Amino acid sequence: MGVDAREKLNALALVWNPTVSFVDSFVLKWALDLHIIDIIHSHGKPITLSQLGSSLPVPCGNYENLRRLLRYLIHMKLLTLQEGDLYGLTSASKFILVGDPTNIVPYVRVVQHGVAEKWQILGSLLDAKESTVSSTFEAVNGEDLWSYASKNPDHNKLFNEAMASDARLVTPALIESCREIFEGLSSLVDVGGGTGTASRTVAKAFPHIKCSVLDLPHVVETIPDYPDVERVAGDMFSFIPHNDAVMMMKILHDWDDDDCVKILKKCKEAMPKEGGKVIIVDIVMDIDEGHEITRTRYAFDVLMMLSTGGQERTEKEWRRLVFNAGFSRCEITPINALQSVIVASP
Repeated sequence: MGVDAREKLNALALVWNPTVSFVDSFVLKWALDLHIIDIIHSHGKPITLSQLGSSLPVPCGNYENLRRLLRYLIHMKLLTLQEGDLYGLTSASKFILVGDPTNIVPYVRVVQHGVAEKWQILGSLLDAKESTVSSTFEAVNGEDLWSYASKNPDHNKLFNEAMASDARLVTPALIESCREIFEGLSSLVDVGGGTGTASRTVAKAFPHIKCSVLDLPHVVETIPDYPDVERVAGDMFSFIPHNDAVMMMKILHDWDDDDCVKILKKCKEAMPKEGGKVIIVDIVMDIDEGHEITRTRYAFDVLMMLSTGGQERTEKEWRRLVFNAGFSRCEITPINALQSVIVASP
């Protein structure tokens, strides 16, 4: 194939691949529903097609279709096909292995939930000059995500499990890369901390820090009684308890700039002028631009637009938010995660 023909084919692929990329999500959901990764893992070694088919939770009447779907998972680099036609796992498989503590299966589920609804009215939101709703979720459900969760226990449970699964992955990366952030602190409040996964991890790593979680009442009431973490029910727009540091993990990306400044100002009021800090763990769009995960960061920006009316931000946009809220310093550090760490100091 000539150079021009190859370039034409590559250009065509840039259109075709996103056109059919919904198949990725469908095949991943299929793999999760049938516990494909867990079945292979339970055998302790790569297995044959027939071994896998006979272990499925539903009868497999078409092994050729199963083989073709597994072929797609191999292309997605979620499985390998080894010598002897044996199906094995990859380094990415553990993130969708239910038994692995770093799995993000709940997050995958919550993102896939309601995707059709998001697509349904995305166009109408783009066409509207002014909208009375902040997000696609609100347009579909008649109320924002948090109000809906407070009235729907199943959705609340799914959402909290998703946030917890991500916190189990991100918090160790935060601690590993930025231990110095926690030095000298005696207290920390995790604002919007969900069921307390992140704050418990911090408390275990730094026993001298008194940790607490601030979240809405319907979330706080689901937090188990952990002796090392205090539970506080409240609204961060109204009140943040006084602490040496405020941590917000994947919170500010839910809100527009004006609301973020309001939240950050509340954080500033809640901390000492000397030594206080806000530890923000959120996506920074232009960190390590061009890495494989860059596309995921751009995708999350669209998801925030659809789900909450929020957005992901660039380094410049983060600094502007921090300084507009009255902080004098803003330090941004990439970690081994989708998110980065933004530390704001008075």
